[in-house]
Amino acid sequence: MTRRLSRSLGRSLGVALAILALGAQAEGIRSPSMLANTCAGCHGTNGASAGEAMPTIGGLDKGYLATVLDDYKTGLRASTIMGRIMRAYSDQEIAAIASFYAAQPWVSTDRVAAAGLLHQGQEIHDLQCESCHADAGREQEDESPRLAGQWAPYTRYALETCRAEGKRCNPRKMGERVMNLSDEELEALAQYYESQK
Repeated sequence: MTRRLSRSLGRSLGVALAILALGAQAEGIRSPSMLANTCAGCHGTNGASAGEAMPTIGGLDKGYLATVLDDYKTGLRASTIMGRIMRAYSDQEIAAIASFYAAQPWVSTDRVAAAGLLHQGQEIHDLQCESCHADAGREQEDESPRLAGQWAPYTRYALETCRAEGKRCNPRKMGERVMNLSDEELEALAQYYESQK
């Protein structure tokens, strides 16, 4: 009887330990770096994008990233794929992804715009953007993302979408600032930011 009880307890303890081990492994699967791996295919390793149509996200402000990801999840920010991806994540997982990318180093593009575009873009920045995107777009305050060193084609797309729809703008007041800018001015602004490191 004692031997049977001892074996039964041993098996029960073994099963309990196996369940705990599986639980620990399952938690490891949902770690921030594992969650962020989903993003690497488009946004690059650690958020350093190698493609000009995809923004670099590594090193962006955590609050900004969390807001953008949540906007995709809720449909406030229009998308082709991001909304579908983000709906699969809980609020805690979105916060973990934002924290992971915020902790990564920023990697600027290596491109520099033509002098004329740089001058025009800087003038627009100084008049329209400096109050939120200080230090030539390097500073990140009040959920304003870093723009310095970001890919120009992506920045131009974001500005055009903001101007057309207003929904992509975060904070929403940005729409008022880009509403009256021409395509040429948006291009100059995007090229200016890409040239800043």
